Formats: sequence, C-alpha cells, structure tokens
Amino acid sequence: MTTSPKTHAIVIGASMSGLLAARALRDHFEQVTLLERDTLPQSESFRTGVPQARHVHALLAQGHSLIEGFFPGIMDRITERGAPRITWCQDTRYLTQGGWLKTFDSGIVTNVATRALLEWEVRQRLVAFENVVIRDHIEVDDLLFSADQRRVIGVNAHVRGGDAEVLHADLVVDTSGRRSKLPTWLTEHGYPAPDETAVLSYLGYATRRYRKPADSTVPPILFLLARAAQGLKRGGAIFEVEDGFWQVTLVGINEDYPPLDDAGFLEFARTLAAPDLYEAIKDAEPVGDFYGYRVDGSRWRHYESVSDRPAGLLVMGDSVCGFNPLYGQGMTVAAMEAQALGDLLRKMPASQHGFEGRFQVRAAQIVKGAWLLATGEDRRFPGTVGAKPDALTRFSQRYVDLMMATSMDDEVVIRAFLKVANLSAPALSLFAPRILGRVLAHAFSPRRPRQTSSASRWSENPPPPMPAPHSV
Repeated sequence: MTTSPKTHAIVIGASMSGLLAARALRDHFEQVTLLERDTLPQSESFRTGVPQARHVHALLAQGHSLIEGFFPGIMDRITERGAPRITWCQDTRYLTQGGWLKTFDSGIVTNVATRALLEWEVRQRLVAFENVVIRDHIEVDDLLFSADQRRVIGVNAHVRGGDAEVLHADLVVDTSGRRSKLPTWLTEHGYPAPDETAVLSYLGYATRRYRKPADSTVPPILFLLARAAQGLKRGGAIFEVEDGFWQVTLVGINEDYPPLDDAGFLEFARTLAAPDLYEAIKDAEPVGDFYGYRVDGSRWRHYESVSDRPAGLLVMGDSVCGFNPLYGQGMTVAAMEAQALGDLLRKMPASQHGFEGRFQVRAAQIVKGAWLLATGEDRRFPGTVGAKPDALTRFSQRYVDLMMATSMDDEVVIRAFLKVANLSAPALSLFAPRILGRVLAHAFSPRRPRQTSSASRWSENPPPPMPAPHSV
C-alpha cells in the first residue's frame, strides 16, 4: 500500500510531544498523519507505551499556557473533569533547604491532572481537525529516502501483526521517545549518528493512589524533593488529581529505589525530610496497586550539531532529550518545541534549504535551559555518572543554595525562582540586579528560624477551598 498526499507531514509517536507537534504542523500541511505503535485507549486510560504516566506529572506553567494556546478552552475542560487548577505557593507546599516556601498568591497558575487525562483531552481536540489522522497499532521500521539519499520522503511501516506499508511525506518528525531508532536508521543510510551527552542519576519511582480523606488539610500539591545540598536522596509528592484521589509518588536517586509494598512504601515515606507526606497517607485508604518506574537519567542527543543531515526530517521531544522526570520538564519542553516549529513554519516553508538545521538549533536552545536546571542538581549526587559541573555551574549552584536557604520568605525572590522552575523565565533572570540584591541582603541579615514541618501550620491555617470548576 502506498499513499502520496500533496503536502503531507508524518509524526512518529503519539506522545505529548507527537500530539503537540502534529498540532503545530496541521496549520501548514494539507494532511498530518500521526503513527503510534501502541493501541491507544478510547478513554482517559493509561497505556503500556507510557510507563511513567502512572506517576505524578507536573504540567509547568509555561506548558499550561502553551497547550491552552494550541487548544483554547482545554484547561477549563480539564478543570471541569475534576483536575484542580492551582496557584503556586497559594495551593502548594514546597519544602526547600531553607524551610517551606512562603504561602502567598504567586500568580503562577497550572492544572494538576493525570497524564492519561491530559493526553486524552489533547487527542480528542487534535482528531477534531479534518486534516489530522492518528493511526495506532502501526510501527515504523525505517525511513524512506529519495534516490540520491539526500531527502527523507516518508517511512516504511507495518501494521502490527499485519501488512507492510509505504507512506510518503514532505516532512517526517520523530517523536518516538527515549528509545528512538533514528540514530540507527541514519547510520544505516550513511549519515552520522548524533553525539550524546548523558547525566545518569539512576532514579526510581513508586506510586500509589489514595482516596483523599474528607477532613484532610493537605494542599493540592505537596513537594518534599530530594536535595543533594543536604545529602537527601529521597523525596516524595502528593498531587490531588481528578475524582478526589491523591496520586502519591516516592522517589529515590542513585539507586535508592522506593519499595512497592505497603510496609516498605510507608517506611520510605517516614524517612523523608519532613513528616507531612507520611502523616497524610499512613491512615488514608489506598486504591489500586503500586507502580514502579526506573530511568537512568537525562540523555541529550545533539542533532543540532550533526555534520550532515538529510532534508525532510526533524527530531523533537524525548527523541532529542529525555530528562530526569523528577523535574517535570518533559511536557513543557515539548510544548515549547512545538511552538518553535510553528513559528519557524510561518517564516519559511519546510521545503526551503536549511529549514531542518534551523529548527534543530532552536530546539537545542530550548532544551539547554531545562537541561541546566535538571542536570545541575543531579550532578551533585555522589552516585551520578556523567560530566561533573564546571566552575560556572558550581557558582550557580552555590548561589541558588544561598537563595533557597535565606530568601524563601521574600515573595519577589520566590516568584522569580518559580518562573524559572516553570520554564517561564530563563535561569539567568535569577541573577538580575533586583533579585541578586535581595538575595544578598537576606544572606547578610540576621537569620530567624524557619519552619521544618508544615503540619501544624496547615491544621491551624488551612489553604482556601479550591474554586468550583465553573468559576475558575
């Protein structure tokens, strides 16, 4: 079977990156076909091809804004489905080495939803476009090249358990993820594979759902993150998601993996930096099984630097860079790359010489900011494998340590930190004179003791009730 539409883009992989890439492409191609090897669920259910989806997913504020821009009204719909819309610091509790972040209205807003619900709602809006087709249960075997091997003109694929297919396209986008076969396909066709940078912190997750107790004063998000500066390899989080459930994830770094049994899970929670998470779940009603997930760390394939590349091929999402999921950057980086793709297509057609290289350089610039945030912390753990931080990175780490230890009662500093953490501002913004001056002023002012547990604070002064969906 051979298909040859007039202007056709193929996206390999129906991950969030693939879905958002398809959304950007549909404005510029007569047809967009998204190919997925999994059988996609017909509801907001989890699927085997996204094992990390059962664990807590933080949609950062920048990703929230961009996805809403691609699909206006989608965040209201997700809120209507029961996924809380939260304001950072007002509806969250975040433990740092300097204590708990101050409670105030930061103005930084996002939704807390399961990955399954978010993907389902995005897919539903995507397939509503007449020129977008999602085909599941189909696996791509290789790229299809022109006779002179200089341009990718489609893919060779097969229906799983069925016939082979040849699909032609003007542009092919690989969003197949960390296990992308693209480096192998390129070398088999005479092209160099990209260089790779890896920072391997050997992370493990364990997640279980709990029914939120009716009398709970725990906020919609509770973070107790691992912190290398204090030698803490263990962390955890409670996310309130749709249908009144808590999604509780424990995390361990440098192969300190959390257990997947009742007693071990609770004991691991009890050893975290503060008792809040353990106290919240020790008498809560568990729902369903435990789920584990392990990943070696962050890997960046440098497609922006390859010496020779075929025309008609782009790489996005985890196929370029798979981040340590602890920092919640993957979906937001995917949204930023999709926005960059749409912006570039408005300036030049995909057929123009140099289009592919320009996009990969822009994608690398997006990746770089998130990469520095994630790997800068991971490299500090003693069991992490990979390049050690250079002098500039070490200086930045010490500055951030100082900021977190001394300035977490300063709303201006906290808001600047949260914008960087949510990828809404570059890391260098933390060194702006107004922020730097405030951090140094706090550092050299008399210190006062900070709270190390939020339990009493939340019971005496609980967070305001979440607004009803229609009023958000």
